[in-house]
Amino acid sequence: MRKATVTIGFILLLMLSGMAWGVEYKLAFVDLQKALNLCKAGQDAKEEFTKKVGKVEEKLSVQQEELKRLKDALDKQTSMLSEEARKQKEWDYQTKLRDFKRLYQDAQDELKVQDGEFTQGILEGLVTVAHDYGKEKGFTFIFEKSESALLFADEALDITEEIIKLYDQQHLQKQTPVKK
Repeated sequence: MRKATVTIGFILLLMLSGMAWGVEYKLAFVDLQKALNLCKAGQDAKEEFTKKVGKVEEKLSVQQEELKRLKDALDKQTSMLSEEARKQKEWDYQTKLRDFKRLYQDAQDELKVQDGEFTQGILEGLVTVAHDYGKEKGFTFIFEKSESALLFADEALDITEEIIKLYDQQHLQKQTPVKK
């Protein structure tokens, strides 16, 4: 927060000093979160990620049901088993429960990494598009709209939709194979 405040303060100071010299600034902002959610690549990534989560949940659900059956069987048989047999079954159950928890945590970690990789790649592409757009259209500054950095901006300065369109065009061109 402090870094954003210092950066904005510096930019305002720069703009004020430029205004004294008659320099005009062209400003805009992009809502990268909105662009990430609305661009085609973001929607495709979200859909693909949802499918992966569904597969993982299905796989874990099967193991969870097996654990539940083991626990129910153990609870029903406890009074009929010898002390040694009960301890062995309890140990088997605890081992499988521990393995399930480890598998669950590993799946969560892997999904988080994959989601981060998808998101990071798309965000880098959006930033590149915004950068190129800014150069092409002669902008002095293009800000990222976030709650911690941009407290207010006139919606007329919002170029998010243009960035989404340009990014989608580039994304589509990368996906379309060249016909020979």
